Amino acid sequence: FFFAYGGIVTRNPWPFLALPILTTLALSTGLLHLTPLSDAVYLFTPTDAPSKTERFAIHEKWPLLDGLYIPGRAVSVLARDGANILLPEYAEAVWRLDNYIQKRVKVPYRGKNYTYADVCLRTVEGTCAGNDHITVISRLYAHGINITYPRFRIGEQGGYYGSALGAVTLAKGGIDGKDNILMSARAWLLIYHLRFQPANTNWMSGQWEQAFRHALDAYPPDPYLEIAYFHSQTLPDELKRNADRLVPRFVCSFLILVVFSVVCSIVTIDGSFYVDWVLSKPLLSIAGVINACMGIASAMGLCVYIGVPYNDIVAVMPFLVVAVGTDNMFLMVAAVRRTSRALSVEDRMGECMADAAVSILITVRRCSLSALTDAFSFSVGTITTIPAVQIFCIYTCIAISMTFLYQMTFFCALVSLFTRHEERGLHCVLMRETVPPRLHSSSLISRLLWMGSRPHPMPEHASNKKDVAGADFFRNWYAPLLVQPAIRILCAAWYVIYVVIAIIGCMNLREGLEPVNLLVEDSYAIPHYRILEKYFWQYGAPLQIVVNNAPDLRDPSERAKVRAMVHTFASTKHSVGDEGVESWFEEMERFYNLHEVTVQNKDFYKFADRFVFSSKSSPWIGDTVWSNETDGGRRVTAFRFIIGMKEIATTSAQQEATRVFREVASRYPSYNVTTFMPLWLFTDQYELVVPNTVQDVVVAVACMLLIAFLLIPEPSCAFWVAFTIGSIDLGVLGFMTLWGVNLDAISMITIIMSVGFSVDYSAHIAYGYVVSTSDDPKTRIQEALGDLGWPVIQGGLSTILAVSVLADVPAYMIVTFFKTVFLAISIGLFHGLLFLPLMLSLFVGSCCGTKRRSEKAPIELAKHG
Repeated sequence: FFFAYGGIVTRNPWPFLALPILTTLALSTGLLHLTPLSDAVYLFTPTDAPSKTERFAIHEKWPLLDGLYIPGRAVSVLARDGANILLPEYAEAVWRLDNYIQKRVKVPYRGKNYTYADVCLRTVEGTCAGNDHITVISRLYAHGINITYPRFRIGEQGGYYGSALGAVTLAKGGIDGKDNILMSARAWLLIYHLRFQPANTNWMSGQWEQAFRHALDAYPPDPYLEIAYFHSQTLPDELKRNADRLVPRFVCSFLILVVFSVVCSIVTIDGSFYVDWVLSKPLLSIAGVINACMGIASAMGLCVYIGVPYNDIVAVMPFLVVAVGTDNMFLMVAAVRRTSRALSVEDRMGECMADAAVSILITVRRCSLSALTDAFSFSVGTITTIPAVQIFCIYTCIAISMTFLYQMTFFCALVSLFTRHEERGLHCVLMRETVPPRLHSSSLISRLLWMGSRPHPMPEHASNKKDVAGADFFRNWYAPLLVQPAIRILCAAWYVIYVVIAIIGCMNLREGLEPVNLLVEDSYAIPHYRILEKYFWQYGAPLQIVVNNAPDLRDPSERAKVRAMVHTFASTKHSVGDEGVESWFEEMERFYNLHEVTVQNKDFYKFADRFVFSSKSSPWIGDTVWSNETDGGRRVTAFRFIIGMKEIATTSAQQEATRVFREVASRYPSYNVTTFMPLWLFTDQYELVVPNTVQDVVVAVACMLLIAFLLIPEPSCAFWVAFTIGSIDLGVLGFMTLWGVNLDAISMITIIMSVGFSVDYSAHIAYGYVVSTSDDPKTRIQEALGDLGWPVIQGGLSTILAVSVLADVPAYMIVTFFKTVFLAISIGLFHGLLFLPLMLSLFVGSCCGTKRRSEKAPIELAKHG
């Protein structure tokens, strides 16, 4: 098929040139409508994550409206030099900062200055949800009054402030003699809650956040405090900063690949160092890189038009696709060079396409398997439940498919044109006739700029098939050395060492994309996250627990079960204890006991209604959901309470805490209990990234194995291709861990892609081994490496060069992408050029010789009509 196709393109090149160009111009207009999706929680949390259901349970019952509390902009302040932040001068500095944020951060709009009071989320009594604990705690402490921690009480009023102070030290006190008297603290956490409804308020809140950031950047250095902050748009802003830094890097990557391709395209006159201006193909090499850029632009525009959302992590996709396009360009150029120059252009292009197209087709990455057969109508990367990975794989799938399509049309037509110029002896750049090689009689100018070789009149003459130095090295030096017994033994030992190191790395695998890893290394928010980890996630972080199906609280046995449930939640390994509970239910009982009022069972809801709604200053109205009964009464249908957590500073501790609290919730199925805190959205990613990665890699390997069986005419070779894929993925996983890379949504993308890279470097060599006409395994290895070893090296180097510009980007996401691609390429090259040839020569002998010769017949028949 491809032999006949090559002849068709050669006879009619112009439609195959014009149509891809017009398609690119049309689809590229979609880039004008590119709008990034920047919700980090949506992008990096699995779609089936339990935390999303848990968050919905809270937002459904307690929507983000006035009268309710939500986390918002946060400022963490740390006392300088390890001092006690409760001391008057430090507490005064904290109060001064809070007052500055609330009063001095302003947004001018239509002649009015809007402050925090205009955009804040209001409490039940209509005041801003602020940081009143600063004044209360600092004044009590300054007057020498013992303050219990993590809760304090003044008369009937009390509050939980365990999440507001960090690095607390306690002393014994009180009747029970517990260590619960506040002695000192190092850090203070200030939270500011904004309204994001209705739309005009949403816009103003966004403007206030930006003003908040600029105001804190301009805040004079405080002699007492170290200040760090974070707001709701920090993660989206940082993702955009990551993407913005990639644009000039891509230009640099493009230029590097152009230079590399041009250098690789230069061919010299036999027996000299003068350039052969007929066989060299610098313009064709540049067109090969441009071909990949056409595929990228077309794919991105097409994705926009069909409604695929764009996110900033897709910005690294062009680096990969342009390298893949360049890789396949080297294969096609090498294939046409292996044809006899004495043949007609149509026959040469037919042989080139028959040789290269299948090899390229096998390696159309795991994302674009739908291009091969309807049985693989899905893209492996898109079956993951992490939206960022899904989106990236869709864009990459379409980009590589478009690049492949353009290579089979646009670039193939260009190859045919340049091959025709070569047949006529034209200069590869100036398109004028060159001077035949006469080294002694030609002028220096002719030898330098105009010399071009001619084909030998005898078709079978060796000079008609031009081998570059790299191909000659692999055929005549590297391959014979590789099959020596001593080298085989050495390689076997090397492979065992490789596997052992990879397994050690896999055993120490670290999972999860932490929020801080989404930030640029110089981000203003990184100090805030570090302070949270060190001072606030060790003790006191609040966890919301929702009873979605409240029992009939008029029943004293049900109330006893609720008390026991609250106590169970408060008694886990990661709970502060009963003193860290904030519950309207317990406060109500305390209130009536204090006033010596007996709550009647049948009138429980009336007493509850009176308690919850009696005082405007009470926060408990925001923790209960009421419904009207048929008898005219009201009852609580759902409620929530809060407990303090401890020891959740590390990702493993956060995973454990998530499992512990969900397990406790599962003990009360009739209550339909859910637990939630914002970290849960990330811990779910930690839990699901491993099964998602395993699932995708297994499916990808299975699909590639099936395709290898279909397109490589030798089943045992297909098996060893699949084995190589698994071995490479094992190495990528193990070595990336040893290189300090976590298994997360970012590395997961490249691990899935490493399956494609594995196919690149294994299928090329396996295919070359199978189609060799020799019955001697050593000779077949020699021919396969001679034909494909140098193009494989060129492809690997082009990919490494394309992503090398990302190595020093100060962002975890980008550096992780570079590291995993580098590992996939380098390990893939070792397998393709070292381990796989030895495996094939040992385990795939001359069993398929007859089959190979019979399969070559259709091409021979096609050549002769």
